[in-house]
Amino acid sequence: MNKKYLLLAGIIIALGVGILFMPAKDTTKQVQPELLLAAIDDPSRFLTTDDITDRLVKKDPTLLLIDVRAESQYKAFSVPGAINMPADSLLTVASQEILNQGEIDKVLFSNSDVTSDQVWIICKRMGVQRIYVMQGGINKWFSTIVKTEKPTATASAKDLDLYQFRIAACQHFFGSPEMSVSPKKEAVKKKVNVVKKASEASSGGGC
Repeated sequence: MNKKYLLLAGIIIALGVGILFMPAKDTTKQVQPELLLAAIDDPSRFLTTDDITDRLVKKDPTLLLIDVRAESQYKAFSVPGAINMPADSLLTVASQEILNQGEIDKVLFSNSDVTSDQVWIICKRMGVQRIYVMQGGINKWFSTIVKTEKPTATASAKDLDLYQFRIAACQHFFGSPEMSVSPKKEAVKKKVNVVKKASEASSGGGC
């Protein structure tokens, strides 16, 4: 049997058990399995760390980052502006109220994108709209934005522009290049003119 179907079956069973403990509610909005499988094959659910960072810097009111890791990991370090919604709290009333805000793009992330993608599947099954996954998770965000590497001398203008955007974004979140990024300390922020000119380049170094 296709591994995708096995994964989907397991998640739906787990979701079904969880729903037993929820108050009675209308479930007509739940997505049918065949439509869910089609959605899983669609890569548009993944948003890049650069595009997400661009929206964060611009203070996009339609963006909500959701860290689905455990609370201890969230408190240690997370993407600035993200809220915490551990995967095992997905079916609580508070989580449902957040997820059902139809006018907001809700972007899930974990350390990589494995757990967040599983949460995305459950959310889609429940009929949650405008739900996405941060491609590569917080590890990718850290490597591209916080520890971005300077392009080589032969890099294209597009890569150089993206590098400058990442450096400026890092300074926007954490302060001057001389300051170290510590998970346990809130860095002093300063205003930085951040202009995003490209969306893709090799990842990598530090602000």
